[in-house]
Amino acid sequence: MTAVGMVPGTLPAARLVAVTRGPLASAAFVFAYGAVWLAVGVVGFAVLSPLGPAVRWAGAGAALAVTAAYELSPLKDACLRRCRSPLRILLQPSLAGGLRHGIDCAGCCAFLMALMVALGLMSIVWMGVLALVVLVQKASPFGVRSPRVGAAALAIAAVTVWAI
Repeated sequence: MTAVGMVPGTLPAARLVAVTRGPLASAAFVFAYGAVWLAVGVVGFAVLSPLGPAVRWAGAGAALAVTAAYELSPLKDACLRRCRSPLRILLQPSLAGGLRHGIDCAGCCAFLMALMVALGLMSIVWMGVLALVVLVQKASPFGVRSPRVGAAALAIAAVTVWAI
């Protein structure tokens, strides 16, 4: 679960830190970024996994709908803008930059990670779909606009789940 959110956002940033500051600084950046995601993953798993068996068709539809709404929120937009900005990373020491970048990226993906728990923890299909969504949002040229498309797809999926 953590890797789905972590890998797409950290590779370009870690490469940037390595090129501009060297491999040691990049290792500090990745360590701090990974620590944030490890904490998010542990807390998310501890809080949400007991709810997993209780979530059935209505719960999955609700999780899809809530995630769709979050994808359209100003908080998501702000976190995504900061997560995609390489300048912020370079203006801070590597460890602090990794922590801040990790928090921003966690803000982008928190509801997507929670959705993974609701839709079937450790389902390889859902992990692949969500990893692709995160990669598009964080690394593609049109990633800033992609949450709107994702929100529409999630809303359609929510209605579909409720209709079945």
